[in-house]
Amino acid sequence: MPKLGSSVSQDGLEVPILIGLDGQEITDLLAAGQAVPAPILIRGLLDTGSDVAAVAPWVLRALAVTRKAQATTHTAGGQIPVHLFRVSLTLLPAAKQTGQGLTLPSVWVSELAVTLPDADMLVGLNVLLQCKLLLYGPARNFSLDF
Repeated sequence: MPKLGSSVSQDGLEVPILIGLDGQEITDLLAAGQAVPAPILIRGLLDTGSDVAAVAPWVLRALAVTRKAQATTHTAGGQIPVHLFRVSLTLLPAAKQTGQGLTLPSVWVSELAVTLPDADMLVGLNVLLQCKLLLYGPARNFSLDF
């Protein structure tokens, strides 16, 4: 079973992520002979308190993804409207680690409502429920098995 993991940092459960267009959009662009924007390497934090992954607006703008829906999310400050998008994600092994990443060709994400100082994405349960998350608190490390 493939695995990736890392130490728990001061900021939390960090994972490098490649984010790109939704897999079907990539297929359609290639079929039409059009260029596909390169995926962007971003810094993510695993967040078991988020139902849906959330991405910084600058990332979505850079990829030029289009909004697919609108929803409401609950935050500590109350309910707020958010835009929903479909993207592809690859959770990568941490620096100096080898192995394959977890690739998901089509994932719902929301736009982050606030700028995070330490991450460009919160990896929510819609991604985490596709693997096994092991957190070993005393050793301050975690792994994802998929």
